[in-house]
Amino acid sequence: MKKLFMMAVSAMIALSSFAADKEKVAKAPQQTIDGMLNTALQLNTVPGEAAEFDNGKLIQYAFSQVGYELPADLPSIAKEGVAVKKQAKIAVGDVIFFNDGQAGIVYKIGDDKSLSFLHVVNGQVMISSSQSLSYKCGTHITSDKEISTLRKEYEKEQKAIAKAKEQQEKAAADAAKAAAKAEKAKADAEKAAQKAQEKIDKANKDAAKAAAKAEKADQKYNEISK
Repeated sequence: MKKLFMMAVSAMIALSSFAADKEKVAKAPQQTIDGMLNTALQLNTVPGEAAEFDNGKLIQYAFSQVGYELPADLPSIAKEGVAVKKQAKIAVGDVIFFNDGQAGIVYKIGDDKSLSFLHVVNGQVMISSSQSLSYKCGTHITSDKEISTLRKEYEKEQKAIAKAKEQQEKAAADAAKAAAKAEKAKADAEKAAQKAQEKIDKANKDAAKAAAKAEKADQKYNEISK
């Protein structure tokens, strides 16, 4: 049971060893593996540009076009993604390594399962056949489906964030309206209380005048009565 648990943990680590940044994938200049490969080939159109690249840097550059950050040295790249131990399982866009030290990105798979791959030769990005090379291993970094899934997840998250922000702003606006309404109600209540007090003060003043007048009338009556 413990051995099975350890195998499951190891599998989880292997699958989660490479995590893509959804935002970078969503905002990447290319959205597909074909776009990534064609961008790498376009390095040849700028004189001398491809000369700055070796195979590791080419792989790093190519995958940056779909939003993936990879190291530039081949041993580190081999540890990224998910290992593809059998050549029969390799797919377009996977990184492939050969026993003679060559490496590249799988460009095409023929009907006979033969592979052609993208790599750097004498300062040029070339497409070569793997027929005469001995397969060592491969690594799967991403696929069109995975890129599309990450983009959709990012867009969904952004919509959720935008909706939450909208709800927050609406709640804040409603709270401000409620506060303004409460403030107006308070002002109205204070105004009404002031008017009521003014009426009370006037009534008291009128009552005082009436009392004084009555007292004066009493005094006059008492004087006449004598």
